Amino acid sequence: MVNIAIDLGGTRTKVGILKENKLLGYSIEASSSQDSFSVSLTNLTLQINKLLADNSIRIEEINGVGLAFPGLVDVAQNKVISTNGKFNQAIEFDFNKWAEDKWNTRVKLENDARAAIVGEWQFGIGKGIENLAMMTIGTGIGGVCLIEGKLLHGKHFQAGVLGGHSSINYKGDKCTCGNIGCVEAEASTWKLREIIANHKMLDKSILSKAEVLDYKTLFDAARKKDEIAIEIMNQTLSVWAAGVVNLIHAYDPEMVILHGGVMNSSDIIIPFIQNYVNNYAWTPWGKVKVVKSSSLDFAALWGMNYLCKS
Repeated sequence: MVNIAIDLGGTRTKVGILKENKLLGYSIEASSSQDSFSVSLTNLTLQINKLLADNSIRIEEINGVGLAFPGLVDVAQNKVISTNGKFNQAIEFDFNKWAEDKWNTRVKLENDARAAIVGEWQFGIGKGIENLAMMTIGTGIGGVCLIEGKLLHGKHFQAGVLGGHSSINYKGDKCTCGNIGCVEAEASTWKLREIIANHKMLDKSILSKAEVLDYKTLFDAARKKDEIAIEIMNQTLSVWAAGVVNLIHAYDPEMVILHGGVMNSSDIIIPFIQNYVNNYAWTPWGKVKVVKSSSLDFAALWGMNYLCKS
């Protein structure tokens, strides 16, 4: 039997077909989070069906569909509770009926950051470690934990998953979640464009000529010794590091995993945050290890595969 695992990201949608913990095939396509959710689901369904056909998988062979969603999820009923601006119409959508109608199978929904940490715990760099925290860095910022081998959900399904919305600057800007000065509001992809565009000395930076203002552009410019890029990069790293310390103080992990495409610059990011954690995290038992995700693209797929079987 196989599982269909989906990571519905704000920028990219990843789909994998997994059998006995082996990834038989996958596809990655641009997300359409700004379109109606019906359009997004149509595109996702086509993506899944093509992958099934390409791997000669029959409907009778499907055990379940696992979907990692970028928002708050009621895991008991497989319902989306809140989307924070991405795929808003998903709140009204019946995922159980969708999976039953399309592939005659059951569905399992989970928050995308929770799915990623489960993937690392079961199959990646966190394997064998029962107390983990993770920060996912991308379009937004996620912060999630695993305590004694268990995910936190809470009465309203938002426990242990809002680390990216811990406030580190009470005088900061308003976040998309409604809070002030969240980690996400201070340093995420959607905020970075504004930070760069509003810099008073931007005209003296190579960033002023960049066609795409994302973290790859920023880190590339910093490597070229661009002073404005270095300033913004260090500000960003300090925000992320403060967010990691918040995760450590809240959840008492042995390890913090940093996840997301930005970790292609892990040679800069990991030493900075590890040093910050060593200096500022209150952990009298020892030092928390800060590491790069072992699967930047597929951690959530591995996690949903595991959750489909549990």
